Amino acid sequence: MSRKRTLMPEFYKKKKVCTESRNKVLITDAEREEVSRVPTDTEVYLLYFKNLFPLDKFEHRLPPMVLKHQLYSLNKNRTVVDKELNDLKNKGVIKIFKIGSEFDEYAVVFTEDYRCHVTRVMAEVSVPKSIADKFVNTIVKRCNDVYVNKDTLIKEYNFKDDDITQLLKATVLTNRTVGSWWLAVPNTGMFMKSLLRGRKAILTMIKKSKYKEILKNDLEQRKLPKMCRLGLTYHLQDIIGADLILSIQTTSGQLLRLKD
Repeated sequence: MSRKRTLMPEFYKKKKVCTESRNKVLITDAEREEVSRVPTDTEVYLLYFKNLFPLDKFEHRLPPMVLKHQLYSLNKNRTVVDKELNDLKNKGVIKIFKIGSEFDEYAVVFTEDYRCHVTRVMAEVSVPKSIADKFVNTIVKRCNDVYVNKDTLIKEYNFKDDDITQLLKATVLTNRTVGSWWLAVPNTGMFMKSLLRGRKAILTMIKKSKYKEILKNDLEQRKLPKMCRLGLTYHLQDIIGADLILSIQTTSGQLLRLKD
């Protein structure tokens, strides 16, 4: 049995705990039902990365977030990954978000985790429950795009101008262009800050190694800077999937080499 299949039993050890409960989320009931039907490789990898996400390091102010390109580090066939992600999105299992203003980065969040997160955040910033419920029952459930425009919000989802102002206050919408907004994960800024700092730190460690390469086993023995709060494995799959380093299997183990 392949390594990716052996990962699956680990995800069924705990029952669903909504992120509102402040306990670590491993898998929701909806996700368990979905993957019980013979999961695709992409589903397996998403659950794997979800389980890696250190919710406690962010004081449970974020849902588990998976970078789209991290999936490419485990499956080199990007066409297959993109197709399977699109299928999951159309089934309402996941949401995909554009993150970061300077980079073309996309994050994947399980829909149920996102629902719990935005419900809690909107309550914290005093968004009226009627507006929060409408956002969950329309945008979260039915909108599969990464952005939405004013015309769609008003005509298709029956939001008013004041409602949109409340959604902007809760940062479930962020500015894209005049009259259109990105769908967003509140508090993404703290995630991006940690991601970019950790990415830079690990790339620097590899760059300072002899020949700008290092065995993964040797890297794991080194003390990570505090800024690498997402963990070594999460950061490595980020920089491998983003094509910032080469991952080469050798007789001595996995070799990580900085790209020219």
